[in-house]
Amino acid sequence: MKADELDRERERQRALMAALLARDGGAALQGWLSHPPERTQRGMQAYQANAGASAERSLSSTFPTVQALMGEESFAAMARAFWHARPPERGDLACFGEALPAFIADSEQLADVPYLADSARLDWLLAQAERDVDVQADMVSLNLMAELDPAEIRLQLAPGSAVLASAYPVVSVWRAHQPGEDATSHWAHARKTLAAGVGVGIGERAWVWVWRAGWRATVRDMDAVTARWMQSLLRGDTLATALDEADESFDFEPWLVEALQQGWLMSARRAA
Repeated sequence: MKADELDRERERQRALMAALLARDGGAALQGWLSHPPERTQRGMQAYQANAGASAERSLSSTFPTVQALMGEESFAAMARAFWHARPPERGDLACFGEALPAFIADSEQLADVPYLADSARLDWLLAQAERDVDVQADMVSLNLMAELDPAEIRLQLAPGSAVLASAYPVVSVWRAHQPGEDATSHWAHARKTLAAGVGVGIGERAWVWVWRAGWRATVRDMDAVTARWMQSLLRGDTLATALDEADESFDFEPWLVEALQQGWLMSARRAA
């Protein structure tokens, strides 16, 4: 394709996206298509309906807790509004939704559910953990911890691992929507925590660890000291730096045993 033809095709595609998002019946495409306006309008309506439905399906798969909290009808309306406000930038809809937590946080209509945005952040991290690559653990490399100074070692955590800080009991909210869990008990804990003032300005934070157990992502609460330790490792800090971040109250040996049992730790390597 010649350069001028390529430029024209790019402009045509931009016009198509503008028409899809503008809901103007295809007015942005006039001059680009030879079809009668009526036919263009019908075609655009079909495109828009299909695109909105695809966005809704993708988001409901990625954000099941948010959908359960909002209800299917309200979630569908929010998903379509989000699609128009933040249209996909990549062809893979599995990557669509990263900006949804911020979209929810900025929405005045959703302000009456203050923990909804952080529930969306947790859903997103869980979805990303399940989509991340599989890496084989290198247990032999862990011998470096007995051979080198902590300042010369970096520990590699499993792909998809993440730390989330929230002012709300998002783990209890998440567990309340999991099959086989006691939803009543988890909701009772969430309500008790919220009633105590968490998330209403007293500065408390809940720390959440996200990882993949087998092929399913899962979560757990953790204390602030362990959270600082995990965040340091995720940043790629040396073992010495991570221990300093955690402070003297952090007990490394019990963490190491659990990290190996749970599959959090993949390898150790020399610091560059």
